[in-house]
Amino acid sequence: MKIRTMLIISMIVFSLFSMILFTVFLGIHLSSSSDSQYKHTMREMSVKQSGALLSYFDSYIQRFNIIAGNPAIVSYVAFLDSGVEADEADDEPAAEVLRAQSALQAFADGDSGITGITLFNENNQIIMSVGGDMRDFLLSTRRNDLDENQFAVIPVAGSDESDQDFELLQFARVADSSFYMLCTYSSSDITEFFNHSRPSTRGKVILICPLNNLLDNNLRGNLDEEYRTTQEYQHIKRFIQDTKYRNGTEFFSFEVGREESHALFNEVGDTGWLIGVIGRTADIKDNYDAAVSLIINLAIFLGIGMMVLCIFFVLKFTKPLVVIKDVLTKIRRGDHEVRINISQGNEYGKIAKEFNDLLDNVVIGEGRHKTVIEMSDNIIFEWNLQKDEVIFSNNFSKKFSYRAPTDSYKDSFLVKCKVHPEDAANYKKTLEKLANGESIQQDEFRWKNIFGDYVWFLLRAGPIHGANNETLKVVGVIVDIDNAKKKEKILSARANYDALTSLYNRETLEELINNEIDLIAARKNEFAILFIDVDDFKFFNDNYSHATGDQVLRFTALTINDIVSNYGMAGRFGGDEFVVCIRNAEVNDPAKTAEEILAKLGEGFLCDVGDQLSVKVSIGIAIIRDTTKRVDEIIGMADEAMYKIKKSGKSNYGFIN
Repeated sequence: MKIRTMLIISMIVFSLFSMILFTVFLGIHLSSSSDSQYKHTMREMSVKQSGALLSYFDSYIQRFNIIAGNPAIVSYVAFLDSGVEADEADDEPAAEVLRAQSALQAFADGDSGITGITLFNENNQIIMSVGGDMRDFLLSTRRNDLDENQFAVIPVAGSDESDQDFELLQFARVADSSFYMLCTYSSSDITEFFNHSRPSTRGKVILICPLNNLLDNNLRGNLDEEYRTTQEYQHIKRFIQDTKYRNGTEFFSFEVGREESHALFNEVGDTGWLIGVIGRTADIKDNYDAAVSLIINLAIFLGIGMMVLCIFFVLKFTKPLVVIKDVLTKIRRGDHEVRINISQGNEYGKIAKEFNDLLDNVVIGEGRHKTVIEMSDNIIFEWNLQKDEVIFSNNFSKKFSYRAPTDSYKDSFLVKCKVHPEDAANYKKTLEKLANGESIQQDEFRWKNIFGDYVWFLLRAGPIHGANNETLKVVGVIVDIDNAKKKEKILSARANYDALTSLYNRETLEELINNEIDLIAARKNEFAILFIDVDDFKFFNDNYSHATGDQVLRFTALTINDIVSNYGMAGRFGGDEFVVCIRNAEVNDPAKTAEEILAKLGEGFLCDVGDQLSVKVSIGIAIIRDTTKRVDEIIGMADEAMYKIKKSGKSNYGFIN
């Protein structure tokens, strides 16, 4: 997967995960806190409205005290307390009655909200009344349920059901007398109170007076006959009565049908009134659902915003990677002039600069390498095992006519070349070694060249390994050694052999060594010269015969030739001296060859006179890498090494220093 795509997917997954986690967390938090928050809101509303209503009642008490403290009324009540019966009041002076009557009427007609005032005694007998007849109320049981200074709601007699008019009433003792005053007030003030106390939720606020008349925020006042028959009212009333509700605030839940509701009541001071807030559980869920919906929408908006920002920043900050990738692709396709154009001062800019400098060095090195290859007759090839492609240097066409249709290995010259039948099996093994990542030091094959002739070529190749030691490529060289091979063949064909030992004679051996010097220049290897001298050869001629001496020389020559024939050549240099040339000396160890010669000759042979003769020799070794040396100089180096062995005890071998 591309880095840019991987980063974008990672950022999107992170954004989605964060959005989901945020939504779930807040949803759980809202679910656990919505009920308590809803109740907290109801409690605050109940306490607040309770205080407001108490202030409302206090204002009425002050008005009542003003009326009850009026001098005309106090004087009239004192007159009545003096012992005169209430029904005898008509015999009192008209001025005393008129003053009290005028005072009551003045208050009733004023803008204090009072709609009626009634003066009555302990037996609930009305002494004086203005603004309404309260006789029925005073004679009813509800009068006994009302304490002094308590406020109660009563419906207005004869009012229309749709209006549900009501009045607020209050009674208290006048001064320290045995007479009481009852005031009724307009519903406009309590209506105004409700207009300013509507709940913020979809619940309702209700008031319950000491006479169990209920008011709700729909301004329905006469609820004794209607609301008291509802299930909701029954639940509320049962709670107030059964739990013996005391001052404070308390919640309770109830069901009306299948709908669950919550109620909270709070006593309004010592007025005997209750103020309650009623809310449905569905409202809590609605509020919760609305909040969750808002959170989800917000989370989605934020998530989309985060994803857009993530994609933007990923595209922005990975753009240099795309530039680098495109440049590398162009370079791989052969455009070595292109460079990474990133001038930023961050890591991308540093990478671009270092890469451009490296590419400049590579181009220079590649140009140098290309120039060297074009100046050489050697053919360079590269086998990319990862891509299974083979590429040859441009000078390939000078030697061979084959043109591969593709760069694929199966279409390459390595597979399609025409190999001499005698070399086919060995060439197949060589390809297998290359495919397995093995090195080829020097294998020689005959391939058909551009003219259709079989020509000798030397193949040398080695693997290039990756970081995990896997073989990535095989790089090799093909060298034309046909002229040297032909010269060797001609020399071998016309060579003169030593008549006694059947080895090459001195002249032929020197020519062969000269040809070997030419071959190592192409093979890039080394060869060794062994100069071998028989120790104490005169002993055999003097103690046996010259015929026995000849047998010693033939045995020595045969032993040497058997040992080195597979990787070298041997010749008689003169008398009891022999010269051996060992090819590819870095592989065919000259020291081991010398040790084997010493051991085999030491085993000896049975001569014609019946004695077992052991032959000892001294061997000097010279390793040749320098192709500028002459053959006589090379043989002289080995002779010098042999001479040192002679002086140090014979029957051994040593190298020239």
